[in-house]
Amino acid sequence: MFYWYFKLFNNIKSERESYDLARLELESLFGKVEPIYNFIDKIKEYPLSKFISSTIRLQDFLTHELPYGRIQGYFGISDKIKNVNKLVKRLAYTREIYLVTELVEPLENLINLVFPEGELGKNYHYFKVNNLICFRFITHQYFLEKSEYISKLSRNEEEIKNNIKILFSYLIDNIYRIPAPSTLSIGKRLEDYFAIREEPSLYLTHYFYPYKGKFHPKMVRSLLNYIYPNDKGTCLDNFAGSGTLLVEATLMELNSIGVEINPLCVLMSNVKCNSFKFDIEILKKEIENYLEMLKKSLSEYNNFQIKTFSLFREIKFDYKNILEKTKIISKKLKNFLKDKEKLIVQVLIAKEIINKIEDENIKNFLLLTLSGTISDIIRRTNREFIEAFNERVNNLYLRIFLFKKLNEILKINLGNSKSYLSDTRDMEAIISSNSIDGIVTSPPYSIALNYIKNDLPQLILLELTNSIEELESKMIGNPRLNLKQKDLFLKTEEEFEFLTLSKTGEEIIKYLFSYNRKQEALHIFKFYKDMYFSLKEMHRVLKEGSKTVIVIGNNHFIVNGKTVEIPNVQVILELSEKVKFSLDKLIEREVQKSSEGNIRDEAILILKKE
Repeated sequence: MFYWYFKLFNNIKSERESYDLARLELESLFGKVEPIYNFIDKIKEYPLSKFISSTIRLQDFLTHELPYGRIQGYFGISDKIKNVNKLVKRLAYTREIYLVTELVEPLENLINLVFPEGELGKNYHYFKVNNLICFRFITHQYFLEKSEYISKLSRNEEEIKNNIKILFSYLIDNIYRIPAPSTLSIGKRLEDYFAIREEPSLYLTHYFYPYKGKFHPKMVRSLLNYIYPNDKGTCLDNFAGSGTLLVEATLMELNSIGVEINPLCVLMSNVKCNSFKFDIEILKKEIENYLEMLKKSLSEYNNFQIKTFSLFREIKFDYKNILEKTKIISKKLKNFLKDKEKLIVQVLIAKEIINKIEDENIKNFLLLTLSGTISDIIRRTNREFIEAFNERVNNLYLRIFLFKKLNEILKINLGNSKSYLSDTRDMEAIISSNSIDGIVTSPPYSIALNYIKNDLPQLILLELTNSIEELESKMIGNPRLNLKQKDLFLKTEEEFEFLTLSKTGEEIIKYLFSYNRKQEALHIFKFYKDMYFSLKEMHRVLKEGSKTVIVIGNNHFIVNGKTVEIPNVQVILELSEKVKFSLDKLIEREVQKSSEGNIRDEAILILKKE
C-alpha cells in the first residue's frame, strides 16, 4: 500500500482556491484525495506515526510554513506505485508531496520507479524506519516562484549560482532557520524572502514586460492540469495577452498556441517562451555585440559627427529617413514624450541595428527589450536611454541564465509555443478544426482596460502596426471606440439571430438604453456579439470531448446613483450553450486587488465540447 500526503503552499489566497483548484488538479493528475484539515491529525496515525521520533522528527517538516485557512493539504492511497515526475513538474497548489510505503525491494530500484529524474538533497530526500520509507518531494512550482527573489537580489552570474544553492537547500537543510522580522528594511538575507507568504507571479520570463490585467500563473497551471492531465498535447489561449498561459504550458512540457490581435502582445508571448531555449553563451555574445554597436552609434549621433558616420555606413543607416520619421512620430506622441523627444531618434537607431540581426529569436528578444526600455523611460526612470536599455537587457539575460541553472536540477523538457497575430473570431487560417486539446483563456471584459493607450508609444516607435485606428477597431472590449447603433445592429441575418441568443444580455442592454447610457449599451452589445463568434471558433478548434476554461468577471456601472452589475458571466454561459458547449464546472473566485466600481469577483467557467 502507498500512502500519499500533499502539503499546500503557504501563500494560497483563499480557502476556495485550496479546495476547488488544488483539489481539482490533484484528482486529475493523481486520483481521489481527501482534505487534511490539520497535519497533526495525520501524524498521529499510521504510517506517519512511525516517523515522529526524536531523531527523525517528520512532524517538523510537515508543519513547517503551513498554509493559512482550514485546509492544509490532501491525502490519498494507491495500491500501485506511481511515478511522481508529472506531479512534481505540473502541480501548482501543492508545495510538497510525501509518500510512505514498505521497502520491499532495494532502495535504488524504488527511487528509479518513483522519481528517476530527481536530485537527492535538492528536490527530494527520504527517511527510513525499519521496513518503512518516507519520501519527501518538492514541486517545481516552489522553485519557479522563489526564483523571483534570486532575480531581485542577484547582480551577476556568480551570485545567481550561489543563490540557487541556497534555494535548493532551504526546505531540506534550513527549516529551523528563524527569518528576519518583516519590518526589517535592510540586512535581509535571501532566506528571509523565501519565508515571505506572498505569491510571486513575475518569476523568470513572466517578468519580461510590464503588462496590466495578467493571468495568474498558478491559477493557469492548475486549470490546465484539470482540463488536460495528459503528458503530450496542444493547448490554446485565444486571448493570449502577455502569454502567461503559453509560458506555463512551456514549463509544463506541453505545446501551446496563442492568438492575439495586438502585435506587441504577440512579440512578448513569443519572446517569453522562446527565450527558455536560447544557447546562453550565444545570447550573451549577441547582447555584447549589440550593446557595443549601439553605444558607438549613439555616441556618434550625440557628437554630431554626421560626415564621419562610418558605423552608420557599415549597417546602412538611412539617416535622412530617421530624421523624417522622428518629425512624424514626435507629433503622434507629443502627449507622451513631453521633454523626452530625443528618445525617438535613439529608439529608431537602436531598431535599425536590431533589424540587421539574422537570428529571428535574438532579434525579437532585443526588440522586446527595446520596447520595455521605452516604457521604463516614459513611466519609471530618468536614466539615459543606453543606461536604461543596458539595465533591462542585463536583467532579462540573468533571468534566462537563472532558468538554465535551475533546469540543471529540474530537468524540464520544454514544450513548443507559437503566438500568431490573428483574430479570435476567425482562426481558420492558422488553426484547423478539432485539433486543440484544451483552451484556457481570459477575454477582456465588456469594457476592458485601455490596452492600446498603455502600449501606444511602443506600437508607434517600433512601427508594429500600420494603423492604430484599425487596431483599435478590431480589439474586443475596447472602451475607446465611439460606436454607432446602425453599425452594430441587424447587419446580417446571423446578427439578427444573435439578439435572441441571450435573454440576460438583451435585458441589460435595454436597461442601459432606458437610462440613456447609449455608449455603454453599445459597447456591451458589441462585446457579447464578439464573444459569440469567438465561442463558435473555440468550439470548432477543440477536439471532441475536450474542455475550455474562460475566466471572466462582471463589470459594475453607476446608473442613476445605483451600482448596476453587468452580468458577463451569465451571458457567456447562455452564449456557450448556443454553440453546443455544456457546463462542466463553475468556480467563483474573489479578485483581491479590484477597486469599488470595477471587477470585484471572477468566475471560472469550465465548458466541455459536446
